[in-house]
Amino acid sequence: SGRRNWTAAKDLQRYRHNYPGLIESENEEEEEMWNLSFYKNEISFKPQGLPIENLLITWWGNYEILEENHSYIQWLFPLREHGMNWHAKPLTYQEIQAFKNSQEVMERFIRAYKLMLGFYGITLVNEETGELKRAQNWIERFENLNRFSHNNLRITRILKCLGEMGYEHYQVHLVKFFLTETLVEETLPSVKRSALDYFLFTVRNKQKRRELVHYAWQHFKPCGSFVWGPHDKLLKYRPRSAKPQLHQKATDRQETGKKCDDPVGKDQDQSPEVEQKAGDAANSQPEASDEDVKEKISKCVLKGGDDEEEKDLSSEAEEVQGTAESDCTKESKKRKLDANVADAKKGGALKSSADIEHISHNLGECAI
Repeated sequence: SGRRNWTAAKDLQRYRHNYPGLIESENEEEEEMWNLSFYKNEISFKPQGLPIENLLITWWGNYEILEENHSYIQWLFPLREHGMNWHAKPLTYQEIQAFKNSQEVMERFIRAYKLMLGFYGITLVNEETGELKRAQNWIERFENLNRFSHNNLRITRILKCLGEMGYEHYQVHLVKFFLTETLVEETLPSVKRSALDYFLFTVRNKQKRRELVHYAWQHFKPCGSFVWGPHDKLLKYRPRSAKPQLHQKATDRQETGKKCDDPVGKDQDQSPEVEQKAGDAANSQPEASDEDVKEKISKCVLKGGDDEEEKDLSSEAEEVQGTAESDCTKESKKRKLDANVADAKKGGALKSSADIEHISHNLGECAI
């Protein structure tokens, strides 16, 4: 439609800010924590359910029952809000802490996550990082996802619950997976809108959320119709994947044999060099730092990163070109000065102390 779903945006903003204004009862008795009791295998989910341990074992790979039963998802992934199953109890802050403090419960939570990933045709590659990949039967499972849109609501619930349980890094990988499949691979057209309106904005980590918005913008077609982020900021955004290259030492840069008359952008390595943070620049050139140059550089440094490297933008190149030319001028002066000193040594000793002071001053000005 070319419009953003502002109802979804408002709902997810409330979630990310931990439901401001939410009043919940403080239950001291553990048996009143229905979600915790279910995850401890003490009660069955309602209505007409079974204990979680039986569910995780007998329903594994049973895609038909996972598709048709609509009561279990609110119990497997509880939220601090009511869902469609009014027999399920909203999650409380006290329960969240109890979940995190129980190894038994959290192990079952990961198994529940794997259960649903398998249902969607996804495999958890690394439990530590949350890395994902397609399952072997992904074609069949993706067909189911494209056919039954109610699964998009389930995925939103799962993403929210991951954030509540402290698995924000899992959120990032799951959202990135769906953005890739919908925008890049184009295998899940029926999930695309939910991925942009809902999945993307469940990520509580602000920096990671910005990275994902930028990733979505890079692959959205047509790019000009992207309504989930300001285009002016997206154009200036630079992924952090290039950050390790920004810490290259000055001596390493000199050994590359670059010429000062090379234009900005001609050499791929020059762009990250001129976009270093002011702090990084100060570490490599403490004696000759320029406050104006630092300010320009700091404006070009992006607060974020992504696995996909964005191409250099002409507007940013123009902004930092002056800095690059200044560095080239200093390098040229230094080389000329070194040559003059060498000629002076060949011709004999320097004539006066004033000459020495003048040369020392020039060397200081040319320091990199």
